[in-house]
Amino acid sequence: MIRRFLACAALQAALQAVLLLGGCAAPTKGIEPASAPFGDAYYLATCAACDTLLGTRGEALDVVHRRRSLRLCTQACADRLHSDPDAVHAFADARMKADQRPHYPLTTSIVSEAPLPPEPVDVVVGNRLFRVATPDEVPKLLRDSAAAFRRLDQAVRTAQTPTYAMKGKCPVQGDILPSDTIIDLVVANRMIRVCCRRCEVVVRARPYQYLGMVDYANRSSGGQP
Repeated sequence: MIRRFLACAALQAALQAVLLLGGCAAPTKGIEPASAPFGDAYYLATCAACDTLLGTRGEALDVVHRRRSLRLCTQACADRLHSDPDAVHAFADARMKADQRPHYPLTTSIVSEAPLPPEPVDVVVGNRLFRVATPDEVPKLLRDSAAAFRRLDQAVRTAQTPTYAMKGKCPVQGDILPSDTIIDLVVANRMIRVCCRRCEVVVRARPYQYLGMVDYANRSSGGQP
């Protein structure tokens, strides 16, 4: 009980920080202020521009560019995003495609439900991998990406719930109690089970702090890649 009380206190402090900061640091030099990000928060442990482990060159810089959440290791990488944004986004896309493919739950197009060919078209929207059957389907995906997120979230939950290794544990607070309201959220095509809405807010804002814990548990159990 004491441990749960201390966890609640720590969660409250973290939640206040998320609400005050919006999950992001102050605007970075060279990056124009942007609207709220769409999709998943940036979740990789490495810089979106150069693949350096975040935190090894000082505090990571949180930015929103083209409505996308990104994290950068230094001001030099922020300057690169400003000067050559297409290259930085393509670099981040490639890392996320490689990371999320093993977890992708569907064998049909997210748009048309047609069977995916041996080499489907992979598209990253809002830090999430989507797969479609042909290039002609990409514009429709981009026009209605919110609906595609909902369909993919449900497919991830259906596919991963049976083998999810932390059914009784919240990665933020620890043990899930009978009185808790369980929420199965999806980040980077992985399901993460939390015990309440407050923990959902924290995980969605800072998935990089919790996704590794869930991945490790799932790999150790042998149920997921």
